[in-house]
Amino acid sequence: MDCKRKGTSARKLCTSETDFVEKLVEKTVVPAYGKAEHVANFLKSAFSGIAPEITIDTAGKMRISLRKAKVPTQEDMVLSQVLEAPEKLAKAKGKRLIVVFDEFQEIEKLDGDRLERLMRTSFQHHKLTTYVFMGSKQHILEQIFGDRNRPFYKFAKPFPLGKIPIAEFKEFILERFGKTGIAATSFIVDLILNFTGGHPYFTQQLCHETWNLVCEKNSVEATDIKRAISNILEIHNDLFFRIWDSATLSQRKFLLALSLEGTVTQPYSIPFIQKYGLLSPSHVGRVVNQLLKDGTIEKTDKGYNITDIFFCEWIRTKMSPLE
Repeated sequence: MDCKRKGTSARKLCTSETDFVEKLVEKTVVPAYGKAEHVANFLKSAFSGIAPEITIDTAGKMRISLRKAKVPTQEDMVLSQVLEAPEKLAKAKGKRLIVVFDEFQEIEKLDGDRLERLMRTSFQHHKLTTYVFMGSKQHILEQIFGDRNRPFYKFAKPFPLGKIPIAEFKEFILERFGKTGIAATSFIVDLILNFTGGHPYFTQQLCHETWNLVCEKNSVEATDIKRAISNILEIHNDLFFRIWDSATLSQRKFLLALSLEGTVTQPYSIPFIQKYGLLSPSHVGRVVNQLLKDGTIEKTDKGYNITDIFFCEWIRTKMSPLE
């Protein structure tokens, strides 16, 4: 949480293939060698036809650019060499290496099929490097690793992570607020976790916005949580409206039902269908399948619910009665 950084999230996602390539090198090679000259020596030995450019920013952080090459080279060749860098690094150091890709589902926005194909081609031969693929959108990860037509089909072992235990999460949030001089009571943190259900990303989002609101007065009140939620809904209002506007009438009815019910265990039951003006179990099945496919809703061991907690709240507060 940073008072100087406004917004609802501090995440930095790779926005291009170039960004992805340079981040992969920076996050593996730089920590291993530290000094620029040692990093440069490794890169020269690891890459052929690529001239990495190393710079040090004002904060003393090393940056690596692979945009400038001394000789023309095709993009696939550059990427293939970079993907081999972790394994070459592990061999050079004589140690096992673990590379973690966070929010891996974002690969679909970076020419996913081509990147997946090249990554699979390289990674499947690596002996000293273990790859961990993490993401917050389970349905997309399931498609990447579960679709037999995708390059990463059955490449990794799935390991669903449960929610952070509420007691531990609560202690962590209290500690983080306290370290920045913000007085947050146990009751306040309960309000946050009750709203987010302990979901890590949405909890971070709400805590961040709350902190931005109270960093000048150094204490949190219940009204601040409500204001923070309202601010987040306003920030994402256009996005949420586009999602809503693109939904069919039946999908809107079902989403409204989920926003009011919280979690629905039996969406195909006649009482539920009649209560929310839906047509039939088979029709609800088609609605559910489409919303699951695009990630708008998710199925857990407790039932069906809207994936984005804030979108759920937006529907509940702004789209009831149904428009």
